[in-house]
Amino acid sequence: MADNLGYSIFLDPADTVRAFEARGSMQQSVRWSEMMHGQHATAFTVAKIAKLDLLRSIYSSLDDVIRKGGTFEGWKATILPELQKAGWWGAVSNRDLTGTDETIIVNQRRLRTIYETNVRMSLASGHWQRIQRQKDVLPYLRYLPSTAEHKRPLHKLWYGVLLPVDHPWWQTHFPPNGWGCRCDFAQVSERRMRKKGWTVTPEDQIPGGPPTRFIPASGEPIMVPDGIDPGFGYNPGTAHLRAVANKTTASLRAATAAGLDEVADATLREIVSDPAFDQFLALPDSSFPVAILSPEQQTAIQAKERIVVLPEAIYRKQRGELPKVSRGHPELAAEDYRLLPDIVAHALVVAQQGDDRLIFFTDAAGNLWKAVVRQDATRELPAIVSFHRSRARSMAAETRNLTILLDNRQ
Repeated sequence: MADNLGYSIFLDPADTVRAFEARGSMQQSVRWSEMMHGQHATAFTVAKIAKLDLLRSIYSSLDDVIRKGGTFEGWKATILPELQKAGWWGAVSNRDLTGTDETIIVNQRRLRTIYETNVRMSLASGHWQRIQRQKDVLPYLRYLPSTAEHKRPLHKLWYGVLLPVDHPWWQTHFPPNGWGCRCDFAQVSERRMRKKGWTVTPEDQIPGGPPTRFIPASGEPIMVPDGIDPGFGYNPGTAHLRAVANKTTASLRAATAAGLDEVADATLREIVSDPAFDQFLALPDSSFPVAILSPEQQTAIQAKERIVVLPEAIYRKQRGELPKVSRGHPELAAEDYRLLPDIVAHALVVAQQGDDRLIFFTDAAGNLWKAVVRQDATRELPAIVSFHRSRARSMAAETRNLTILLDNRQ
């Protein structure tokens, strides 16, 4: 019998595969809580497996299911002989294999948990990528009832909650929200919302009690939202985005170091044009690569790398969220930030300010733009620290007493 994965219908398989691929690194763990929240998006683990070759076998078998489709029974038939051969089946008392002196039981129930958790979390991440692509026409999400026979009472409180796609609540409550959770969601248009008589859930009516304090294996306490199992209080799609940003940055660094500038440029433009970039701009977290310096520009400011990133804090300042620091430039849209690769690569004027800062002026999309790149001593990568529209007279005034590295003005 096929698994109940009906909520994956119409989901682009490539989204799910990319989400699972983002977890390509392996990490041994003894307790499931050794890796929490977003760590699961960047590394693959199975609790109480201490041997990397066995971990790789499980990862490879799940990767095959996610790419080609399949059922739990089919996956179990494939992986069980390898588990039995390795001794990871039944009552296991082998510290070299499990990383613990405890006797652990590996049975069908444990395999079902491994299968469903990994497949469903990858599907959830794939869904989030699709949600971001469609949010202009389907701007809301609605929490739907679980298909499980025994429904969690606290999850029932969330049935029918309707909020904008980028509302912070979805960063902790996007299903699944626990072991075996089969809650679902629907992406909703304004028209459908009106037709059904639904309304956006007011902030003071979003169900939920106080969070619970949980101490994972790391020993550092975390606060878990009410009704959510520890380890599930994060959005796998957003965590996947961090993995994508980190892996893209690493790939760009490797390409530029190898002299493959055209490959690096094409990769950068692909990721900046992807819906993943929209998601970062909607819910900034960590840093996102946005430009590539020339070797000469890197040398001028003694930058540690050529890849330029847009850090979360700078983007929040740009959005006007830090009024005590700067009014920012909240008028800029995603399409404006997508110009950054060209603004740095095809500048009209590049000026150096001090030992650590470059100022780029570029004509693009019918405007003159100014972008400032700085290499801080404490940062691994140079960063965009300011970006906005400018004017020709401002460009002339601001560069008058600076060292001009490039001038393409007629």
